[in-house]
Amino acid sequence: MSSSLEITLEPDARPASAMLYLRGEASHRESVELREVLFRAIDTLGDKNLVVDLEGLSRLDTAAMAVLVEGLVATRDRGPDMFLVCASESVRRVFALAGLDEALTRCFGCLAEVEQAVAV
Repeated sequence: MSSSLEITLEPDARPASAMLYLRGEASHRESVELREVLFRAIDTLGDKNLVVDLEGLSRLDTAAMAVLVEGLVATRDRGPDMFLVCASESVRRVFALAGLDEALTRCFGCLAEVEQAVAV
Protein backbone atom coordinates (compact mmCIF):
# COMPACT_ATOMS: atom_id res chain seq x y z
CA MET A 1 0.00 0.00 0.00
CA SER A 2 1.44 3.38 -0.92
CA SER A 3 1.82 6.15 1.59
CA SER A 4 -0.79 8.87 1.70
CA LEU A 5 1.84 11.29 3.03
CA GLU A 6 4.15 13.24 0.76
CA ILE A 7 7.33 14.47 2.46
CA THR A 8 9.63 16.94 0.73
CA LEU A 9 12.84 18.39 2.17
CA GLU A 10 14.13 21.52 0.45
CA PRO A 11 16.82 24.04 1.25
CA ASP A 12 15.24 27.34 2.16
CA ALA A 13 16.14 30.68 0.59
CA ARG A 14 17.55 31.71 3.96
CA PRO A 15 20.95 30.10 4.50
CA ALA A 16 20.18 29.30 8.16
CA SER A 17 17.19 27.02 7.55
CA ALA A 18 15.65 24.19 5.55
CA MET A 19 11.99 23.42 4.86
CA LEU A 20 10.26 20.08 5.33
CA TYR A 21 6.85 20.02 3.64
CA LEU A 22 4.19 17.51 4.74
CA ARG A 23 1.20 16.92 2.45
CA GLY A 24 -1.68 14.49 2.81
CA GLU A 25 -2.44 12.26 5.78
CA ALA A 26 0.01 11.64 8.61
CA SER A 27 -1.18 8.67 10.63
CA HIS A 28 0.38 5.73 12.43
CA ARG A 29 0.96 4.04 9.06
CA GLU A 30 3.11 6.94 7.81
CA SER A 31 4.77 7.74 11.15
CA VAL A 32 7.72 5.38 10.58
CA GLU A 33 8.60 7.06 7.27
CA LEU A 34 8.02 10.50 8.79
CA ARG A 35 10.38 9.72 11.67
CA GLU A 36 13.10 8.43 9.31
CA VAL A 37 12.96 11.51 7.08
CA LEU A 38 12.62 13.96 9.97
CA PHE A 39 15.58 12.62 11.94
CA ARG A 40 17.74 12.21 8.84
CA ALA A 41 17.07 15.91 8.16
CA ILE A 42 17.83 16.87 11.76
CA ASP A 43 21.05 14.84 11.73
CA THR A 44 22.32 16.24 8.43
CA LEU A 45 21.34 19.93 8.68
CA GLY A 46 24.26 20.90 10.86
CA ASP A 47 23.59 24.36 12.26
CA LYS A 48 20.50 25.03 10.10
CA ASN A 49 17.06 25.37 11.62
CA LEU A 50 14.34 23.07 10.32
CA VAL A 51 10.95 24.55 9.48
CA VAL A 52 8.20 21.93 9.08
CA ASP A 53 5.32 23.20 6.95
CA LEU A 54 2.05 21.52 7.97
CA GLU A 55 -0.26 23.46 5.66
CA GLY A 56 -0.81 20.52 3.35
CA LEU A 57 -1.81 18.08 6.08
CA SER A 58 -5.40 16.98 5.83
CA ARG A 59 -5.03 14.65 8.82
CA LEU A 60 -2.62 14.21 11.72
CA ASP A 61 -3.08 11.47 14.28
CA THR A 62 -1.36 11.07 17.63
CA ALA A 63 1.31 8.67 16.31
CA ALA A 64 2.50 11.17 13.69
CA MET A 65 2.14 14.01 16.18
CA ALA A 66 4.40 12.10 18.58
CA VAL A 67 7.08 11.94 15.86
CA LEU A 68 6.91 15.73 15.44
CA VAL A 69 7.19 16.19 19.20
CA GLU A 70 10.22 13.86 19.24
CA GLY A 71 11.81 16.12 16.63
CA LEU A 72 11.02 19.24 18.64
CA VAL A 73 12.57 17.70 21.77
CA ALA A 74 15.63 16.44 19.88
CA THR A 75 16.36 19.83 18.36
CA ARG A 76 15.75 21.60 21.65
CA ASP A 77 18.28 19.32 23.34
CA ARG A 78 20.98 19.46 20.67
CA GLY A 79 20.08 22.41 18.45
CA PRO A 80 19.52 24.00 16.05
CA ASP A 81 15.78 24.61 16.34
CA MET A 82 12.78 23.06 14.65
CA PHE A 83 9.61 25.04 14.06
CA LEU A 84 6.14 24.06 12.87
CA VAL A 85 4.30 26.43 10.53
CA CYS A 86 0.86 26.70 8.96
CA ALA A 87 -0.85 24.14 11.20
CA SER A 88 -4.58 24.08 10.69
CA GLU A 89 -6.94 24.35 13.62
CA SER A 90 -7.58 20.60 13.46
CA VAL A 91 -3.83 19.86 13.65
CA ARG A 92 -3.44 22.25 16.60
CA ARG A 93 -6.38 20.55 18.29
CA VAL A 94 -4.59 17.16 18.16
CA PHE A 95 -1.65 18.69 20.05
CA ALA A 96 -3.96 20.37 22.56
CA LEU A 97 -6.06 17.23 23.15
CA ALA A 98 -2.90 15.26 23.81
CA GLY A 99 -1.87 17.84 26.43
CA LEU A 100 1.08 18.98 24.33
CA ASP A 101 0.31 22.68 24.30
CA GLU A 102 4.01 23.33 24.98
CA ALA A 103 4.81 22.02 21.49
CA LEU A 104 2.53 24.72 20.09
CA THR A 105 4.90 27.40 21.43
CA ARG A 106 7.10 26.46 18.45
CA CYS A 107 4.17 26.42 16.06
CA PHE A 108 3.62 29.54 13.97
CA GLY A 109 0.89 30.64 11.59
CA CYS A 110 3.33 31.44 8.80
CA LEU A 111 7.03 31.60 8.00
CA ALA A 112 7.10 35.36 8.57
CA GLU A 113 6.12 34.74 12.22
CA VAL A 114 9.06 32.35 12.62
CA GLU A 115 11.37 34.97 11.17
CA GLN A 116 10.05 37.57 13.62
CA ALA A 117 10.47 35.22 16.59
CA VAL A 118 14.02 34.09 15.76
CA ALA A 119 16.73 34.79 13.25
CA VAL A 120 16.01 31.99 10.78
